[in-house]
Parts: sequence; structure tokens; C-alpha cells
Amino acid sequence: GTITSKPYLYFVSKNDTLNAGCGMGHVMMVNRGTFNYIDSDDEIAAIVGHEMGHGQKDHAANSIKNNLNQQLLAQVGVAVAGGTTLANLIGSLALTHTIADYGRGKEAEADNLAWDYLLKTNYNLGATAAVMQKFVELEKGHKRSGIESFFNPSDHPDSSKRRDNYAKKLYEYSKKHAEVDKKGVVLVNKKEFVTPAPVGKMSSAERAYFVLGNLAAAYHRGYDKQEATVSNGTVYLGQQAIITPVDGDEDAATLATRLNEIKNLKAKS
Repeated sequence: GTITSKPYLYFVSKNDTLNAGCGMGHVMMVNRGTFNYIDSDDEIAAIVGHEMGHGQKDHAANSIKNNLNQQLLAQVGVAVAGGTTLANLIGSLALTHTIADYGRGKEAEADNLAWDYLLKTNYNLGATAAVMQKFVELEKGHKRSGIESFFNPSDHPDSSKRRDNYAKKLYEYSKKHAEVDKKGVVLVNKKEFVTPAPVGKMSSAERAYFVLGNLAAAYHRGYDKQEATVSNGTVYLGQQAIITPVDGDEDAATLATRLNEIKNLKAKS
């Protein structure tokens, strides 16, 4: 169904960990701690898009229903054998499955839906991979069960694999012209374009995916047929902003010149 027919209730939880969830009744929750780690609206949109994917596909309701069916069967078996009644089962489930255990297949489906939703917006598509890169960095040195990272990490696919899934989508969306390599370098037609400097709460690698998102949008819209230019300190390819250099970056004129030199090379398959 659509968001119109299935409206959401949005809440910011007074919890200082980084997490979000979508429960039954299309109740969307984002912990306030999320905003301590993330100050990009685009990345917040990617998080909300993922949870909206769960909501649109009724993952919470279906998960609880499946758990209920399994536990009912077990309890019926106990009752037949002369055990306790089913009186507390529903209440127990309501507590233990407030945020449902969707399973990895459902998480992958929600990731892909988040991509589809962002395609229909003006948010930077690179935020999908960027936010996963942030989770990869946050998880370093921590046991996955030891931090309440995005989406209850114990039952989610590895963050690096989720990042790479989005990175592949960005590469395809750019018509196979732009990508980020394993060192965090933004490549255009397999040639080095830029290694962005970190800024604020965003690492170099995380920021690289935002540059990739801009390049992917430019190539997808055919702006590569136009010149890379500089306007008010920002490098543009056609009408698409690509990067606004900060301290630690190469200057805009240098980046625009380099982009013009490599933007029309034959794309590699």
C-alpha cells in the first residue's frame, strides 16, 4: 500500500543510543541519540526510508503473527499435557516483540525499499551507502551485541555488506562511470577524482559516498555531456552539484579541471 493509505506516527525517543524502529500500527521511532551521531538530513532520510520499508510491507505485524503462531502451538502442547494456560501469552509477546525480529531477508528488502523511496526525492542517494559506512566505523572495536547500533544489529546483515549493496546500486545508477574504491577514493571512469577530507561528524570515506551520490545523479541525468564548472566554491557537472571543498580538500578549480579530463572516458563494465 501507499503512505497515504497507511499513514505513520512519528516519535523521537528519549534514548541516547543510535537506533530506530517501526512497530505495529505504523509507529515510527527514532532515538534522539541518533542525532548525536548523525547531522545529515540525507542520512536520517535513509534511516527512515529503511524503517518505512518495514512498515509498508507489514514486517512487524507479520513477525509478531509468526511468533504468536509458534508460541501458541507450543503452549497448546503444554496445555494438552496438563500445563499452564495461554492467559499471559499475548501480553508477553507485546513486551518481547515491541520491535520485531524481522530476520535478514526482511532487512535486505527494507534496504532496497529505502533506495526506491529516496529515488523519488531530492535527497542524495549516496546517503544510503554513507550511513552504512558510518555504522561500519562505529562498530569497529565493539562487539555487535555490545552497542545498540542501527536496527538491532544482532539480526541484521553485516553493515559492510549493506554498504556494498548500496555502492553497487550507485555504480549502476551512474551508468558505470562512478564508484568509491576500498581506500575511500572516488573514482570516475576508474580514474582517481578525489579523496574527500573529513568534515564534522563525517569521515573521509563516509563523505566519499555523498560525492558518489552526486556524480551518480549527474551521469544518470546526462550532465556528463556538459562541462564541469565552479560556482560559489562548489564544483558542478552540468546542473548537479558534485562537491563543495572544505579545509583539507583540493581547491574547486583543480577538482573541476580533473573532472573535465576524466568524465568522458569510456565507461568500464
